[in-house]
Amino acid sequence: MVEVRNQGPGCLDTSAVQYLPNRILLVASNWDESDGSDCDLMSLPKCREEPVLPSEKIVIERMEESGVLIDINVKNAMIASSRDLALWPLPKELGIPCLASSALTLPWWKYADERGALLPSHYETVQIMQMLQMERGARVLLIGPRGSWWTELILRLGASEIQVIEADDERREFLENNWIERGLDILSHDLGCNVEFFGIERVKISEIEVNSECWDRILITGACQELPRRLLRRLNQNGVGLVSVGPEGASMIRAITPDDDGGLYVESVTMWANDELDPRLFKSITGTPSNGGLSDLQLRAEIGESSRENSWIGIGDHSLRDRAGPVRLLEAMDQLWISMGIENGSTDLDVVMADRLFRMGNVMQNIGMFDYAAEHFGASFKLRPSAESATMIGWNFGIQDDDDEAMAWCRRAIETDSHLGDPWNDIGALLLAKRKVGEAMSWFRAAINSERSLSPGHPWSNMARAHLMQRNSRAAFFAAQQAIIHMPDDAELLMLLDELGSDLC
Repeated sequence: MVEVRNQGPGCLDTSAVQYLPNRILLVASNWDESDGSDCDLMSLPKCREEPVLPSEKIVIERMEESGVLIDINVKNAMIASSRDLALWPLPKELGIPCLASSALTLPWWKYADERGALLPSHYETVQIMQMLQMERGARVLLIGPRGSWWTELILRLGASEIQVIEADDERREFLENNWIERGLDILSHDLGCNVEFFGIERVKISEIEVNSECWDRILITGACQELPRRLLRRLNQNGVGLVSVGPEGASMIRAITPDDDGGLYVESVTMWANDELDPRLFKSITGTPSNGGLSDLQLRAEIGESSRENSWIGIGDHSLRDRAGPVRLLEAMDQLWISMGIENGSTDLDVVMADRLFRMGNVMQNIGMFDYAAEHFGASFKLRPSAESATMIGWNFGIQDDDDEAMAWCRRAIETDSHLGDPWNDIGALLLAKRKVGEAMSWFRAAINSERSLSPGHPWSNMARAHLMQRNSRAAFFAAQQAIIHMPDDAELLMLLDELGSDLC
Protein backbone atom coordinates (compact mmCIF):
# COMPACT_ATOMS: atom_id res chain seq x y z
CA MET A 1 0.00 0.00 0.00
CA VAL A 2 2.87 2.36 0.73
CA GLU A 3 5.07 4.11 -1.78
CA VAL A 4 8.12 6.10 -0.79
CA ARG A 5 8.45 9.27 -2.85
CA ASN A 6 11.21 11.83 -3.39
CA GLN A 7 14.08 9.99 -1.72
CA GLY A 8 17.72 10.89 -2.42
CA PRO A 9 20.27 8.65 -4.19
CA GLY A 10 22.36 5.96 -2.45
CA CYS A 11 25.72 4.49 -3.42
CA LEU A 12 25.43 0.81 -4.43
CA ASP A 13 25.59 -0.27 -8.11
CA THR A 14 23.95 -3.35 -9.62
CA SER A 15 22.77 -3.99 -13.18
CA ALA A 16 19.35 -4.93 -14.50
CA VAL A 17 19.59 -3.60 -18.07
CA GLN A 18 22.01 -4.00 -20.97
CA TYR A 19 22.61 -1.46 -23.72
CA LEU A 20 22.20 -2.21 -27.41
CA PRO A 21 22.55 0.39 -30.18
CA ASN A 22 19.43 2.65 -30.34
CA ARG A 23 17.43 0.47 -27.97
CA ILE A 24 17.33 -0.94 -24.46
CA LEU A 25 17.12 -4.65 -23.71
CA LEU A 26 15.63 -5.33 -20.28
CA VAL A 27 17.03 -8.24 -18.31
CA ALA A 28 15.30 -9.43 -15.15
CA SER A 29 18.00 -11.12 -13.12
CA ASN A 30 16.83 -11.92 -9.61
CA TRP A 31 13.35 -10.44 -9.27
CA ASP A 32 11.72 -13.82 -8.71
CA GLU A 33 14.26 -15.32 -6.33
CA SER A 34 13.03 -13.91 -3.00
CA ASP A 35 10.42 -15.65 -0.88
CA GLY A 36 10.92 -13.48 2.19
CA SER A 37 13.29 -15.90 3.90
CA ASP A 38 15.98 -13.20 4.00
CA CYS A 39 13.61 -10.80 5.79
CA ASP A 40 13.96 -10.74 9.57
CA LEU A 41 10.33 -10.74 10.66
CA MET A 42 11.12 -11.57 14.29
CA SER A 43 13.17 -8.41 14.71
CA LEU A 44 10.11 -6.25 14.15
CA PRO A 45 8.15 -4.84 17.12
CA LYS A 46 4.90 -6.36 18.35
CA CYS A 47 1.57 -4.52 18.45
CA ARG A 48 0.90 -2.30 21.44
CA GLU A 49 -2.44 -0.91 20.29
CA GLU A 50 -5.58 -2.53 18.87
CA PRO A 51 -7.94 0.00 17.29
CA VAL A 52 -11.61 -0.52 18.14
CA LEU A 53 -14.76 1.32 17.12
CA PRO A 54 -15.36 4.35 19.36
CA SER A 55 -18.43 5.12 21.44
CA GLU A 56 -21.31 7.00 19.84
CA LYS A 57 -20.41 9.98 22.05
CA ILE A 58 -16.91 10.14 20.56
CA VAL A 59 -18.29 9.97 17.02
CA ILE A 60 -20.61 12.88 17.80
CA GLU A 61 -17.82 14.93 19.41
CA ARG A 62 -15.61 14.36 16.37
CA MET A 63 -18.35 15.69 14.11
CA GLU A 64 -18.52 18.80 16.26
CA GLU A 65 -14.74 19.23 16.09
CA SER A 66 -14.79 18.90 12.29
CA GLY A 67 -17.54 21.50 11.92
CA VAL A 68 -20.20 19.09 10.65
CA LEU A 69 -22.24 19.36 13.85
CA ILE A 70 -22.89 22.99 14.74
CA ASP A 71 -26.26 22.89 16.55
CA ILE A 72 -25.79 22.37 20.30
CA ASN A 73 -29.36 21.12 20.70
CA VAL A 74 -28.82 18.46 18.04
CA LYS A 75 -25.56 17.49 19.74
CA ASN A 76 -27.24 17.07 23.11
CA ALA A 77 -30.10 15.06 21.60
CA MET A 78 -27.65 12.81 19.73
CA ILE A 79 -25.62 12.14 22.88
CA ALA A 80 -28.74 11.43 24.95
CA SER A 81 -30.16 9.01 22.37
CA SER A 82 -28.77 5.71 21.12
CA ARG A 83 -28.47 4.36 17.60
CA ASP A 84 -27.42 1.03 19.10
CA LEU A 85 -30.72 0.50 20.93
CA ALA A 86 -32.65 1.12 17.70
CA LEU A 87 -30.85 -1.59 15.68
CA TRP A 88 -32.29 -4.97 14.79
CA PRO A 89 -30.52 -7.41 17.17
CA LEU A 90 -27.31 -9.04 16.01
CA PRO A 91 -27.18 -12.83 16.34
CA LYS A 92 -26.06 -13.70 19.87
CA GLU A 93 -22.97 -15.55 18.65
CA LEU A 94 -21.71 -12.48 16.80
CA GLY A 95 -20.58 -9.63 18.99
CA ILE A 96 -19.18 -6.48 17.40
CA PRO A 97 -18.54 -3.89 20.13
CA CYS A 98 -19.82 -0.40 19.28
CA LEU A 99 -21.03 -1.45 15.81
CA ALA A 100 -23.67 1.29 15.99
CA SER A 101 -20.81 3.81 16.05
CA SER A 102 -19.56 2.67 12.65
CA ALA A 103 -20.25 4.58 9.45
CA LEU A 104 -22.18 1.61 8.04
CA THR A 105 -25.90 1.88 7.41
CA LEU A 106 -27.48 -0.79 9.60
CA PRO A 107 -30.93 -2.44 9.82
CA TRP A 108 -33.64 -1.55 12.30
CA TRP A 109 -36.03 -4.07 10.72
CA LYS A 110 -35.79 -7.81 10.07
CA TYR A 111 -36.13 -7.48 6.28
CA ALA A 112 -33.20 -5.20 5.52
CA ASP A 113 -33.82 -5.16 1.77
CA GLU A 114 -37.22 -3.53 2.23
CA ARG A 115 -37.44 0.17 1.59
CA GLY A 116 -36.72 2.33 4.62
CA ALA A 117 -35.41 -0.61 6.65
CA LEU A 118 -31.98 0.88 7.39
CA LEU A 119 -30.78 3.35 10.00
CA PRO A 120 -28.63 6.02 8.36
CA SER A 121 -25.28 6.75 9.99
CA HIS A 122 -24.61 9.52 12.51
CA TYR A 123 -23.40 11.77 9.67
CA GLU A 124 -26.67 11.63 7.70
CA THR A 125 -28.69 11.85 10.90
CA VAL A 126 -26.92 14.99 12.09
CA GLN A 127 -27.45 16.62 8.69
CA ILE A 128 -31.18 15.86 8.63
CA MET A 129 -31.78 16.94 12.23
CA GLN A 130 -29.96 20.24 11.67
CA MET A 131 -31.90 20.89 8.46
CA LEU A 132 -35.17 20.44 10.38
CA GLN A 133 -34.32 23.48 12.55
CA MET A 134 -36.47 22.11 15.36
CA GLU A 135 -38.13 24.49 17.80
CA ARG A 136 -39.74 23.85 21.17
CA GLY A 137 -43.41 22.97 20.93
CA ALA A 138 -43.28 21.98 17.26
CA ARG A 139 -45.98 19.73 15.83
CA VAL A 140 -44.21 17.17 13.62
CA LEU A 141 -45.36 14.82 10.87
CA LEU A 142 -42.80 12.04 10.32
CA ILE A 143 -43.46 9.85 7.26
CA GLY A 144 -41.21 6.79 7.24
CA PRO A 145 -39.74 6.76 10.76
CA ARG A 146 -36.60 4.60 10.24
CA GLY A 147 -37.02 2.71 13.48
CA SER A 148 -37.34 4.60 16.73
CA TRP A 149 -34.06 6.55 16.60
CA TRP A 150 -35.14 9.57 14.55
CA THR A 151 -38.46 9.75 16.39
CA GLU A 152 -36.55 9.82 19.68
CA LEU A 153 -34.28 12.58 18.40
CA ILE A 154 -37.23 14.73 17.32
CA LEU A 155 -38.75 14.13 20.76
CA ARG A 156 -35.56 15.24 22.51
CA LEU A 157 -35.37 18.31 20.25
CA GLY A 158 -38.54 19.67 21.83
CA ALA A 159 -41.52 18.49 19.77
CA SER A 160 -44.91 18.76 21.47
CA GLU A 161 -46.56 16.28 19.10
CA ILE A 162 -45.15 13.66 16.71
CA GLN A 163 -47.38 11.80 14.30
CA VAL A 164 -45.44 8.80 12.95
CA ILE A 165 -46.65 7.33 9.65
CA GLU A 166 -45.66 3.75 8.77
CA ALA A 167 -47.45 2.08 5.85
CA ASP A 168 -46.74 -1.53 6.82
CA ASP A 169 -48.94 -2.93 9.61
CA GLU A 170 -46.31 -5.34 10.93
CA ARG A 171 -43.59 -2.71 11.04
CA ARG A 172 -45.92 -0.22 12.70
CA GLU A 173 -46.80 -2.74 15.42
CA PHE A 174 -43.09 -3.39 15.96
CA LEU A 175 -42.39 0.35 16.23
CA GLU A 176 -45.12 0.86 18.82
CA ASN A 177 -43.94 -2.10 20.91
CA ASN A 178 -40.29 -1.03 20.65
CA TRP A 179 -41.20 2.49 21.74
CA ILE A 180 -42.80 1.12 24.89
CA GLU A 181 -40.11 -1.54 25.56
CA ARG A 182 -37.41 1.13 25.49
CA GLY A 183 -39.35 3.34 27.88
CA LEU A 184 -39.68 6.09 25.30
CA ASP A 185 -43.40 6.38 26.04
CA ILE A 186 -42.46 7.41 29.58
CA LEU A 187 -39.84 9.83 28.27
CA SER A 188 -42.34 11.42 25.87
CA HIS A 189 -44.83 11.82 28.74
CA ASP A 190 -42.16 13.42 30.93
CA LEU A 191 -41.21 15.81 28.11
CA GLY A 192 -44.82 16.72 27.41
CA CYS A 193 -44.90 15.26 23.91
CA ASN A 194 -47.73 13.21 22.41
CA VAL A 195 -46.34 10.49 20.10
CA GLU A 196 -48.79 8.46 18.00
CA PHE A 197 -48.32 5.85 15.27
CA PHE A 198 -50.59 5.75 12.22
CA GLY A 199 -51.05 3.97 8.90
CA ILE A 200 -51.65 5.30 5.40
CA GLU A 201 -55.17 6.57 6.02
CA ARG A 202 -53.89 9.21 8.44
CA VAL A 203 -52.21 11.14 5.62
CA LYS A 204 -54.93 11.03 2.99
CA ILE A 205 -54.40 14.47 1.50
CA SER A 206 -58.05 15.21 0.70
CA GLU A 207 -59.06 14.68 4.33
CA ILE A 208 -56.10 16.69 5.62
CA GLU A 209 -57.19 19.62 3.45
CA VAL A 210 -60.85 19.34 4.48
CA ASN A 211 -59.85 19.31 8.16
CA SER A 212 -57.39 22.20 7.63
CA GLU A 213 -54.65 20.31 9.46
CA CYS A 214 -51.20 21.89 9.66
CA TRP A 215 -47.77 21.01 11.04
CA ASP A 216 -44.66 22.94 12.02
CA ARG A 217 -42.29 20.31 10.64
CA ILE A 218 -42.80 17.65 7.96
CA LEU A 219 -40.10 15.04 7.35
CA ILE A 220 -40.50 12.44 4.58
CA THR A 221 -37.64 9.92 4.61
CA GLY A 222 -38.41 8.11 1.33
CA ALA A 223 -37.65 9.43 -2.15
CA CYS A 224 -40.67 10.93 -3.92
CA GLN A 225 -41.02 11.05 -7.69
CA GLU A 226 -42.24 14.61 -7.46
CA LEU A 227 -42.63 17.24 -4.77
CA PRO A 228 -45.78 16.52 -2.66
CA ARG A 229 -46.89 20.15 -2.83
CA ARG A 230 -50.40 19.66 -1.46
CA LEU A 231 -49.05 18.15 1.75
CA LEU A 232 -46.24 20.69 2.08
CA ARG A 233 -48.77 23.51 1.81
CA ARG A 234 -50.02 22.26 5.19
CA LEU A 235 -46.91 23.75 6.81
CA ASN A 236 -47.53 26.54 9.28
CA GLN A 237 -45.90 29.91 8.71
CA ASN A 238 -42.22 29.58 9.70
CA GLY A 239 -42.57 25.82 9.25
CA VAL A 240 -39.94 23.59 7.62
CA GLY A 241 -40.42 20.57 5.40
CA LEU A 242 -37.76 18.09 4.28
CA VAL A 243 -38.31 15.66 1.42
CA SER A 244 -36.05 14.04 -1.15
CA VAL A 245 -37.24 14.23 -4.75
CA GLY A 246 -36.00 12.15 -7.65
CA PRO A 247 -35.35 8.55 -8.61
CA GLU A 248 -34.58 5.97 -5.95
CA GLY A 249 -30.91 6.07 -4.97
CA ALA A 250 -30.30 9.47 -6.57
CA SER A 251 -32.80 11.91 -5.11
CA MET A 252 -32.14 15.48 -3.96
CA ILE A 253 -33.05 16.72 -0.49
CA ARG A 254 -35.36 19.72 -0.75
CA ALA A 255 -35.88 22.08 2.17
CA ILE A 256 -39.30 23.74 1.94
CA THR A 257 -40.60 26.81 3.74
CA PRO A 258 -43.85 28.73 3.13
CA ASP A 259 -43.39 32.15 1.52
CA ASP A 260 -45.36 35.31 2.27
CA ASP A 261 -47.59 34.91 -0.79
CA GLY A 262 -48.94 31.51 0.18
CA GLY A 263 -46.54 29.60 -2.02
CA LEU A 264 -43.54 27.45 -1.21
CA TYR A 265 -39.87 28.35 -1.21
CA VAL A 266 -37.92 25.25 -2.27
CA GLU A 267 -34.16 24.95 -1.73
CA SER A 268 -32.10 22.06 -3.09
CA VAL A 269 -29.65 20.96 -0.40
CA THR A 270 -27.72 17.80 -1.26
CA MET A 271 -28.12 14.33 -2.72
CA TRP A 272 -29.60 11.53 -0.63
CA ALA A 273 -29.37 7.99 -2.00
CA ASN A 274 -32.41 6.84 -0.05
CA ASP A 275 -35.05 4.24 -0.82
CA GLU A 276 -38.24 5.11 -2.66
CA LEU A 277 -41.20 6.09 -0.52
CA ASP A 278 -43.81 3.34 -0.35
CA PRO A 279 -46.04 3.91 -3.44
CA ARG A 280 -49.15 3.64 -1.27
CA LEU A 281 -47.92 6.50 0.90
CA PHE A 282 -47.00 8.58 -2.14
CA LYS A 283 -50.52 8.15 -3.52
CA SER A 284 -52.04 9.08 -0.18
CA ILE A 285 -50.06 12.30 0.35
CA THR A 286 -50.33 13.50 -3.27
CA GLY A 287 -53.63 12.12 -4.48
CA THR A 288 -51.85 10.69 -7.54
CA PRO A 289 -50.55 7.14 -8.03
CA SER A 290 -46.84 6.36 -8.12
CA ASN A 291 -45.37 5.44 -11.50
CA GLY A 292 -43.70 2.32 -10.19
CA GLY A 293 -42.38 0.44 -7.22
CA LEU A 294 -43.52 -2.59 -5.31
CA SER A 295 -45.34 -2.81 -2.03
CA ASP A 296 -43.33 -4.17 0.89
CA LEU A 297 -45.21 -7.46 0.64
CA GLN A 298 -44.21 -7.76 -3.02
CA LEU A 299 -40.65 -6.85 -2.13
CA ARG A 300 -40.51 -9.63 0.45
CA ALA A 301 -41.46 -12.14 -2.22
CA GLU A 302 -38.47 -11.00 -4.28
CA ILE A 303 -35.88 -10.72 -1.52
CA GLY A 304 -35.22 -14.43 -1.07
CA GLU A 305 -34.96 -16.72 1.89
CA SER A 306 -31.36 -15.89 2.85
CA SER A 307 -32.26 -12.27 3.52
CA ARG A 308 -35.40 -13.28 5.40
CA GLU A 309 -33.41 -15.53 7.69
CA ASN A 310 -30.88 -12.87 8.57
CA SER A 311 -31.49 -9.15 8.24
CA TRP A 312 -27.79 -8.48 8.61
CA ILE A 313 -27.00 -10.47 5.46
CA GLY A 314 -29.85 -8.73 3.67
CA ILE A 315 -28.30 -5.26 4.03
CA GLY A 316 -26.68 -5.78 0.64
CA ASP A 317 -23.35 -4.54 -0.63
CA HIS A 318 -24.52 -1.16 -1.91
CA SER A 319 -22.27 1.38 -0.24
CA LEU A 320 -24.44 4.34 -1.24
CA ARG A 321 -27.77 3.14 0.10
CA ASP A 322 -29.02 5.90 2.41
CA ARG A 323 -25.88 8.02 2.04
CA ALA A 324 -26.23 11.78 1.83
CA GLY A 325 -23.73 14.27 0.45
CA PRO A 326 -22.45 16.00 -2.69
CA VAL A 327 -22.65 13.91 -5.86
CA ARG A 328 -18.88 13.77 -6.33
CA LEU A 329 -18.33 12.58 -2.78
CA LEU A 330 -20.93 9.83 -3.12
CA GLU A 331 -19.46 8.70 -6.45
CA ALA A 332 -15.98 8.61 -4.91
CA MET A 333 -17.26 6.63 -1.91
CA ASP A 334 -18.91 4.12 -4.22
CA GLN A 335 -15.71 3.62 -6.23
CA LEU A 336 -13.66 3.24 -3.06
CA TRP A 337 -16.14 0.73 -1.65
CA ILE A 338 -15.92 -1.57 -4.67
CA SER A 339 -12.19 -1.09 -5.22
CA MET A 340 -10.94 -3.11 -2.27
CA GLY A 341 -12.38 -5.83 -0.05
CA ILE A 342 -11.57 -9.08 1.75
CA GLU A 343 -14.82 -11.03 1.23
CA ASN A 344 -14.11 -14.48 -0.21
CA GLY A 345 -17.55 -15.50 -1.41
CA SER A 346 -18.69 -16.81 1.96
CA THR A 347 -22.16 -15.98 3.26
CA ASP A 348 -21.09 -16.50 6.88
CA LEU A 349 -22.16 -13.39 8.73
CA ASP A 350 -18.80 -12.80 10.42
CA VAL A 351 -17.05 -12.87 7.01
CA VAL A 352 -19.63 -10.58 5.42
CA MET A 353 -19.52 -8.02 8.25
CA ALA A 354 -15.71 -8.09 8.42
CA ASP A 355 -15.64 -7.31 4.70
CA ARG A 356 -18.11 -4.43 5.07
CA LEU A 357 -16.15 -2.93 7.95
CA PHE A 358 -12.96 -3.23 5.90
CA ARG A 359 -14.51 -1.53 2.88
CA MET A 360 -15.87 1.29 5.02
CA GLY A 361 -12.43 1.68 6.58
CA ASN A 362 -11.00 2.11 3.08
CA VAL A 363 -13.61 4.79 2.34
CA MET A 364 -12.87 6.65 5.59
CA GLN A 365 -9.12 6.44 4.99
CA ASN A 366 -9.36 7.93 1.52
CA ILE A 367 -11.43 10.90 2.67
CA GLY A 368 -8.85 11.66 5.35
CA MET A 369 -10.58 10.26 8.47
CA PHE A 370 -7.59 8.17 9.54
CA ASP A 371 -8.57 7.42 13.15
CA TYR A 372 -12.05 6.35 12.10
CA ALA A 373 -10.55 4.27 9.27
CA ALA A 374 -8.18 2.43 11.62
CA GLU A 375 -11.09 1.75 13.98
CA HIS A 376 -13.11 0.15 11.17
CA PHE A 377 -10.11 -1.92 10.10
CA GLY A 378 -9.56 -2.91 13.74
CA ALA A 379 -13.17 -4.05 14.10
CA SER A 380 -12.83 -6.04 10.89
CA PHE A 381 -9.63 -7.71 12.12
CA LYS A 382 -11.10 -8.56 15.51
CA LEU A 383 -14.17 -10.08 13.89
CA ARG A 384 -12.30 -12.05 11.23
CA PRO A 385 -8.49 -11.64 11.28
CA SER A 386 -7.09 -10.92 7.82
CA ALA A 387 -3.76 -9.75 6.48
CA GLU A 388 -5.59 -7.04 4.56
CA SER A 389 -7.13 -5.38 7.62
CA ALA A 390 -3.91 -5.67 9.65
CA THR A 391 -1.96 -4.09 6.77
CA MET A 392 -4.35 -1.16 6.58
CA ILE A 393 -4.12 -0.61 10.33
CA GLY A 394 -0.35 -0.48 9.94
CA TRP A 395 -0.65 1.95 7.05
CA ASN A 396 -2.78 4.29 9.17
CA PHE A 397 -0.24 4.23 12.00
CA GLY A 398 2.45 5.03 9.42
CA ILE A 399 0.47 8.04 8.20
CA GLN A 400 0.48 9.30 11.79
CA ASP A 401 4.29 8.84 11.99
CA ASP A 402 4.11 5.93 14.43
CA ASP A 403 6.59 3.75 12.53
CA ASP A 404 7.02 1.15 15.27
CA GLU A 405 3.30 0.44 15.49
CA ALA A 406 3.06 0.50 11.69
CA MET A 407 5.77 -2.16 11.44
CA ALA A 408 4.17 -4.15 14.26
CA TRP A 409 0.86 -4.35 12.41
CA CYS A 410 2.61 -5.27 9.17
CA ARG A 411 4.32 -8.06 11.07
CA ARG A 412 0.94 -9.16 12.39
CA ALA A 413 -0.44 -9.11 8.86
CA ILE A 414 2.33 -11.42 7.64
CA GLU A 415 1.82 -13.71 10.62
CA THR A 416 -1.89 -13.83 9.76
CA ASP A 417 -1.34 -14.59 6.08
CA SER A 418 2.11 -14.37 4.50
CA HIS A 419 0.72 -14.62 0.95
CA LEU A 420 -0.40 -10.97 0.85
CA GLY A 421 2.35 -8.78 -0.56
CA ASP A 422 1.31 -5.40 0.83
CA PRO A 423 2.69 -5.71 4.39
CA TRP A 424 6.07 -6.84 2.99
CA ASN A 425 6.07 -3.75 0.78
CA ASP A 426 5.05 -1.43 3.60
CA ILE A 427 7.84 -2.66 5.85
CA GLY A 428 10.27 -2.08 3.00
CA ALA A 429 8.92 1.42 2.48
CA LEU A 430 9.43 2.27 6.16
CA LEU A 431 12.99 0.94 6.01
CA LEU A 432 13.67 2.86 2.80
CA ALA A 433 12.50 6.05 4.50
CA LYS A 434 15.21 5.35 7.11
CA ARG A 435 17.70 4.91 4.22
CA LYS A 436 18.18 1.19 4.94
CA VAL A 437 18.18 0.54 1.22
CA GLY A 438 19.58 -2.98 0.97
CA GLU A 439 17.36 -4.24 3.76
CA ALA A 440 14.32 -2.57 2.22
CA MET A 441 14.93 -4.22 -1.15
CA SER A 442 14.64 -7.69 0.39
CA TRP A 443 11.14 -6.81 1.57
CA PHE A 444 10.21 -5.32 -1.82
CA ARG A 445 11.31 -8.53 -3.56
CA ALA A 446 9.17 -10.58 -1.19
CA ALA A 447 6.21 -8.30 -1.97
CA ILE A 448 6.79 -8.58 -5.71
CA ASN A 449 6.79 -12.38 -5.52
CA SER A 450 3.74 -12.66 -3.26
CA GLU A 451 0.66 -14.59 -4.39
CA ARG A 452 -1.66 -11.59 -4.20
CA SER A 453 -1.61 -7.87 -3.52
CA LEU A 454 -4.03 -5.02 -2.98
CA SER A 455 -1.62 -2.67 -4.81
CA PRO A 456 0.79 -4.74 -6.97
CA GLY A 457 2.44 -1.70 -8.52
CA HIS A 458 3.72 -0.21 -5.27
CA PRO A 459 6.60 -2.63 -4.53
CA TRP A 460 7.90 -2.18 -8.09
CA SER A 461 7.65 1.60 -7.74
CA ASN A 462 9.45 1.48 -4.40
CA MET A 463 12.08 -0.83 -5.85
CA ALA A 464 12.72 1.73 -8.58
CA ARG A 465 13.31 4.40 -5.96
CA ALA A 466 15.58 2.08 -3.99
CA HIS A 467 17.72 1.54 -7.10
CA LEU A 468 17.87 5.28 -7.66
CA MET A 469 19.16 5.70 -4.12
CA GLN A 470 21.90 3.24 -5.12
CA ARG A 471 22.57 5.29 -8.28
CA ASN A 472 21.50 2.35 -10.44
CA SER A 473 19.44 3.99 -13.17
CA ARG A 474 19.23 0.88 -15.31
CA ALA A 475 17.68 -1.29 -12.62
CA ALA A 476 15.44 1.61 -11.60
CA PHE A 477 14.19 1.90 -15.18
CA PHE A 478 13.29 -1.78 -15.31
CA ALA A 479 11.43 -1.63 -11.98
CA ALA A 480 9.59 1.53 -13.02
CA GLN A 481 8.48 -0.19 -16.24
CA GLN A 482 6.99 -3.02 -14.20
CA ALA A 483 5.28 -0.52 -11.89
CA ILE A 484 3.67 1.39 -14.75
CA ILE A 485 1.92 -1.79 -15.90
CA HIS A 486 -0.10 -1.69 -12.69
CA MET A 487 -0.20 2.11 -12.31
CA PRO A 488 -0.55 3.51 -15.86
CA ASP A 489 -1.85 6.91 -14.73
CA ASP A 490 0.76 7.63 -12.04
CA ALA A 491 2.11 11.04 -13.11
CA GLU A 492 5.29 10.91 -11.01
CA LEU A 493 6.11 7.43 -12.25
CA LEU A 494 5.59 8.48 -15.88
CA MET A 495 7.93 11.43 -15.35
CA LEU A 496 10.54 9.13 -13.78
CA LEU A 497 10.33 6.74 -16.73
CA ASP A 498 10.72 9.65 -19.14
CA GLU A 499 13.84 10.91 -17.39
CA LEU A 500 15.43 7.48 -17.01
CA GLY A 501 14.58 6.50 -20.58
CA SER A 502 16.21 9.65 -21.94
CA ASP A 503 19.34 9.06 -19.88
CA LEU A 504 19.65 5.43 -20.98
CA CYS A 505 19.14 6.22 -24.66
